[in-house]
Amino acid sequence: SSSGALGFSVLGRAPQPGPLVVGQGSAVQAAHLAAAAPDIIGSAACLTAGAAAAVAAAGLLLAATAVAGRRGRRSLRRGGSMASPSSPRGSASAVARAAWPQSFVQGGSAEEVLQKVQWPQEWPYTANDFTRQDESDDLYFYDQPRLCTHVDDSFIGRLKTYYGKVFPQYPDARILDICSSWISHYPEEKTWSRVSITGMNEYELKENKQADDYTVRNLNVTPVLPYEDASFDIVTCTVSMDYLNKPLEVTKEVARVLKPGGTVIFSTSNRCFPSKAVNIWLKTGDMEHVLIYGSYLHYAGGFEPPEAVDLSPPMSKMGFADPVLVITAKKKAS
Repeated sequence: SSSGALGFSVLGRAPQPGPLVVGQGSAVQAAHLAAAAPDIIGSAACLTAGAAAAVAAAGLLLAATAVAGRRGRRSLRRGGSMASPSSPRGSASAVARAAWPQSFVQGGSAEEVLQKVQWPQEWPYTANDFTRQDESDDLYFYDQPRLCTHVDDSFIGRLKTYYGKVFPQYPDARILDICSSWISHYPEEKTWSRVSITGMNEYELKENKQADDYTVRNLNVTPVLPYEDASFDIVTCTVSMDYLNKPLEVTKEVARVLKPGGTVIFSTSNRCFPSKAVNIWLKTGDMEHVLIYGSYLHYAGGFEPPEAVDLSPPMSKMGFADPVLVITAKKKAS
């Protein structure tokens, strides 16, 4: 990811040029932080997803309650129900969008979330789901190189181990890493033939020692991968899909450039730059994130059913390590 953060776990302003990292703080801490220092939240700050959600929750809850109350009163005055099937608001697609993704999480593990989901018939997102607090040109945000790791060492080690098991299944593979940076977290033992990367910051991309070539590409403006059809055996994206405001288009591009039988590997945790992460990601937790990533693969078409694996260390349950969630799918053979 081009959206990195220095490894400070403090509630305060980090030394420049690094952004702020808010660790596994409580919702109350996050809310107090937001109230006391809104300029920090609006700048290059990196919070865990739970903290970011808590920051937004109070305002969203008040607004949603007010809107629901007004809608309810209007509906009752008309003599109808609040979820009248005859109204557009009560249509199946509208109901699914209103309940997505929280009400679609089934089971208690990442694996079960994608095994048991009953996908809505239509794309369950609204345009607002992919808005961001900071809609200014991403080039400004990513203009300064961040030569730092964006997740903790445990996350990196576990993802490397996972890659080390998958990559050899494609001998001499050609690999693409999208939304990349100065490090791709690939294993030290090379089993592939070539690695191509795309990202936002050219200096970071030049510093990636595992890449053979790179392309600077803002996928939020141009959601097209500059490669031929069926060019790659593996496509990876590490802790970055939550910054894409056109994820369906990008995932369709991933399907296009993958060879039949090729594998896409999305990985995520709970850290983010809240000003640049999309709205739906900020409002949801780990299991919903698995469902969201899986939905991109499902609705893009061309993939076998997505699967998930939770590689998180035990300490992540207590907030002392980053969770490691991997969502993967193979491109259909035909």
